[in-house]
Amino acid sequence: MYDVIVVGGGIIGCSVAWQLAKRKQRVLVIERTDVASGSAGATDGFVGCYTKKPGPQLDLAIKSVQMFDTLQEELGEDIAYQRGAGGMQPVEDQTQWDMLEKTAQLQQQHGLDVRMISAQEAHKIVPGLSTDIHGALYCPDAGKVNPMNLSFAYCRAARKYGAEFMNRTLVTGFLIEDGRVRGIQTEKGIFYADVIVNACGSWAGKVAGLAGLDMPIKPRKGQLAVTEPIGFYMSPTIQCARYNVIKFHPETIKDETVLRLGSSMNIAQTEEGGLLIGGTREFAGFEGENTLEAIDTMMKRVLRFFPGLKDVHVIRYFSGFRPYTPDGMPLLGEVQALPGFYMAAGHEGDGIALSPITGQLIAELIVDGRCSHDITPFSPNRFSA
Repeated sequence: MYDVIVVGGGIIGCSVAWQLAKRKQRVLVIERTDVASGSAGATDGFVGCYTKKPGPQLDLAIKSVQMFDTLQEELGEDIAYQRGAGGMQPVEDQTQWDMLEKTAQLQQQHGLDVRMISAQEAHKIVPGLSTDIHGALYCPDAGKVNPMNLSFAYCRAARKYGAEFMNRTLVTGFLIEDGRVRGIQTEKGIFYADVIVNACGSWAGKVAGLAGLDMPIKPRKGQLAVTEPIGFYMSPTIQCARYNVIKFHPETIKDETVLRLGSSMNIAQTEEGGLLIGGTREFAGFEGENTLEAIDTMMKRVLRFFPGLKDVHVIRYFSGFRPYTPDGMPLLGEVQALPGFYMAAGHEGDGIALSPITGQLIAELIVDGRCSHDITPFSPNRFSA
């Protein structure tokens, strides 16, 4: 008998397990493949707030990003966190400028150091960036982390406090008695706990369905490229302005291919010197193959902003899934229709940055019955009829 069973051994599940185990809960984590085999293994590790919508989402992100300042010390491992690496969004026209400037002004009211800068200023910060842009949004405080290091650090820290991990185990159902959850059925047997946390990322909707619940989380595929190591090229993580436009104002995008592929541009340099290039957000179910159309669109897009990369070799392509929700915000908290069943999923592209606060708040809610930060806007019950 366990106090809590966490389903999903990704960055969110491992963070939740660590925080629960610290609070002396007997925790079992069940993972269908391996730790960090989902979204955390297919992302650039961006840690920042300027890509978050002003309001509850931004407030939560600000608190979470602040936690990174002490996270490495708390976990006792190198997570390759670079505070102040910076973040930038190059702008192509006045329409994009106006959209981002309005968002930046709202974010400034929340205390975020974000500003609109000229093309020349942007080029000074990132010399490889084309000057053929309208300007850029810039946030000097944004950081980045190695998401694999962070996921495994959460996992190992949870183990130190007694949490157990069962990898390569498929969940097949849930035990429900008297209207509440009592345990979990797997291909390796039945495990009992009065609290279950669904932290399955893009698969969280399917797993919730095994308990008869309808949680609107579905996968949104992102395709990525990794280049050969090159000399120092950039410190900031960069997304073109279309990244925010697609997230917050998709109705303004008229190109059907851009909409279907969710085509923008993301680029960041790893500690090893390679460039991680992305920029697609596709609804393709769980089809994880790379496609020539997306790769061609993605690489042309990055060369529009960084023409000097045309002769750099790509050493591999891969893809991953982001857990999408209809309003772009995660599902956090207990499901009213099934007491004892908690959701901690649906972070889409914010899972890395929101992992510290998510683990803390879910653990507080389970152990103390209340949270140190209001998570009402993220309630999994907000989609109920």
